[in-house]
Amino acid sequence: MIYPEFNKYKPYVDKDYPLCNAYQTEEGHIFFIEPWFYVGLQGFKEKREERFNEILAAIDELVKKNEKLIFTGDFEMPFVHKDDYLYREIHDITDPLNIYVEDKSRGSDYGD
Repeated sequence: MIYPEFNKYKPYVDKDYPLCNAYQTEEGHIFFIEPWFYVGLQGFKEKREERFNEILAAIDELVKKNEKLIFTGDFEMPFVHKDDYLYREIHDITDPLNIYVEDKSRGSDYGD
């Protein structure tokens, strides 16, 4: 899968997780973008496009400050399991920026 938002970074292939996009910075920092994190990121791009660049800038700052990161869909059930890595979900990025998307999806009314 190609994630154009991260094209400025060098692709990194982890032998344990070759199907998960990972990247390396010029400084040698490694980070993973799990598919469910990327889905959440795209949701913010769709619904809050006017602030999307702020989200990407915040991700870039985290990558600069941390040598090992995993951007995950759910830190309690991540796809990538690595010791000494910091896990971050999409809301860890967007909440401090006061960028929110209200989830109005709900289950079916049938059966009520």
